[in-house]
Amino acid sequence: MGEGTKFINYITNDKKSYDVKCKLGVFSECGDFETEPISYPNEKEIINNLSEDSIKKILKSFLGDYMQIPPMFSNMKYKGKPLRNYARKNITIDRLPKKRKIYKINFLNLKDDVLSFSVTCSSGTYIRTLVQDISQSWKLHSCLYELHRSEVAPFYNYPILSPNNFSNKHLTDYIITIPEMLDDLAKIYCSDKEIDTLYAGLSINNMENITKQRLCMIIDKNNNFHGVVTVKNNSIYPKRLMKR
Repeated sequence: MGEGTKFINYITNDKKSYDVKCKLGVFSECGDFETEPISYPNEKEIINNLSEDSIKKILKSFLGDYMQIPPMFSNMKYKGKPLRNYARKNITIDRLPKKRKIYKINFLNLKDDVLSFSVTCSSGTYIRTLVQDISQSWKLHSCLYELHRSEVAPFYNYPILSPNNFSNKHLTDYIITIPEMLDDLAKIYCSDKEIDTLYAGLSINNMENITKQRLCMIIDKNNNFHGVVTVKNNSIYPKRLMKR
């Protein structure tokens, strides 16, 4: 809120964590239960024969870089329109695979035909598609059954709050400051004169022991945050500054 909205684009939020439940032996075009799924009773025997070891082995094979074809029922654009608009007209568009990353994936349980696992993945990963790609390893159809996003970078160490459980009276107890929000960015401490230079739209050159990180926070001697700068060749350039 306030000045903080200026810096949302600089949040490093590449990782998201989910608790996932998927139903095996069923399939829907949208990948979840938004549309009525088709059941495949003949796949029941394969599901019954799945062992914990075989499930863990397949899940582990998805770790690291993962090429994923975006689903037709998605917001990805084609000729300026979301793919879901074409899907609802039964038009299929050829999509190129996108590189995603699976950082962690852990088996939780298999109860009847519902497989549960947790996953930490890169931003832009479609869990509906991941579920289907996993089940294809067993030649099974599947459908996303339940999804809970448990964490999102970089807000790992903050309590999860319901809007119904706090009021203006307690709001300041839970505000995440802009420097906390941008915790992945290195800090550069500047004198008042240097900060004035940046606010004038000028660069500061020949800085010593400067970080190699491309974007950094500017902090004054009183530990106040003043904005984000670009670092290049031992010089810093104003990128986005707080209102004075």
